[in-house]
Amino acid sequence: MTDFHHRLKGLIQSSDYDYKSLSLKIGQGERYISNLLSNRSDPGYTSVVKICSALGLTPNQIAGLDDQITLAGTDVDARVVTAHADRILSAVTKEAHRKLATRGAQPLLDDVLSWWYQQGGMLANFDMLSEHVDLYRAPKSNARTPDPYKIGHQSLATRSFGVNSTEHLRYLFSTFDSKLSQEVAMSHVKTLKGDPQLSIQEIDVTLPGHSFPLRFVYKRLLLPVKDTHGNGYVLNYSQALE
Repeated sequence: MTDFHHRLKGLIQSSDYDYKSLSLKIGQGERYISNLLSNRSDPGYTSVVKICSALGLTPNQIAGLDDQITLAGTDVDARVVTAHADRILSAVTKEAHRKLATRGAQPLLDDVLSWWYQQGGMLANFDMLSEHVDLYRAPKSNARTPDPYKIGHQSLATRSFGVNSTEHLRYLFSTFDSKLSQEVAMSHVKTLKGDPQLSIQEIDVTLPGHSFPLRFVYKRLLLPVKDTHGNGYVLNYSQALE
């Protein structure tokens, strides 16, 4: 407990409290802290929580365990929590990118969602995912067809429909059933209201060169995203349903 008492003494000295005022703040007699430090006694968990609340710290900080998170009460300094949260989210993103690089394959839905959440909906740190997704411009509320902006060379549309450019994808939408194209456009409008849209899609499409419709069943994740200029887009990440 020697290190604990030495550390607590330094933290009190750097705070707005003296021993007497802190003792009274936590509901003890005015010599409680002074006696605690001079006798090097064990304050007990309840007193530690009250001391931490008064000083805006966590018990782990007083114990010298700065890399762990323990929230004590409702008055813990929000800056401490935010700093820990930032480190955790950064670690999550790094781990997701590591897994993608290791697999060298199509990302999972969780990978895309983790990236989107970590980046706050911004198109940043996007290199690992860009080849697997399609981007669409923000549609007007009465849009009848989607407006492709950028395609990924490994996206489901590219691999399933043989798409090689945004113009090609735009043309394909013009050949689809008008109801289908409008439903896709309206799903983009809904996505831009701010929430991810995850669904199972089952569509029948007659592709150029085919005399009969082909059925595609896939998982579709739509995410609202923005670039650094504040322009809004819809990100489409789809996976064939196995």
